Amino acid sequence: MKVIFKQLRIFLLGLAMLVPNYANATLLTFDDVPGGSTQQSHGDMPTYQGFNFSFTLDWIDVVDSPWNYGAHSGDFTILNNNGGIGIITAADAGDFTFDGLWAKRWETGIDSGGNDLLFGTIQGYNNGQLVWTVATSLNGSYEHYAAQAGAIDELKLGFGNFFLADDICLNGGNCAVPTVAEPTPLALLGFGLLGFGLVRRRRT
Repeated sequence: MKVIFKQLRIFLLGLAMLVPNYANATLLTFDDVPGGSTQQSHGDMPTYQGFNFSFTLDWIDVVDSPWNYGAHSGDFTILNNNGGIGIITAADAGDFTFDGLWAKRWETGIDSGGNDLLFGTIQGYNNGQLVWTVATSLNGSYEHYAAQAGAIDELKLGFGNFFLADDICLNGGNCAVPTVAEPTPLALLGFGLLGFGLVRRRRT
């Protein structure tokens, strides 16, 4: 019996190594903002999933509301509606990583000034020092900006005035929903073989 449990433990440990680990990923969707995320509304961003947001960033319903400019996922995004740069920091003032986000200009077409593009930057800082910078160019469709290497303690969204940002991935490496298509058949096969072995051992 001890041998069986030992084999089971080894098998489960091996299986765990095959399954991707997404536990540390923080995906900010803004669809579950504490005290917010009210349909057809908007408001100031509180501390959310361990991160603080500057006054230049609000949460907003951009699907079921008069401001129907679309979210990358769900109904809600953050909006820069006050001009200037949007800043995100960890609530505990610690370091974190930037692992990607989606952003677009507030308008869906050419704005009142005849502009189609909104130029700016995303920047990561640590202790006041610039760690990395990415040039951005937003239009009326969501653009993805990929992960950047290096720990930061301040993420600056300088896309330009009046932008939307959604599905911001921090502290994780990959905020995508983990696929279980490959591990699941392997797990079923493993448990089947283990069960077969137990039945055979009992018969002998």
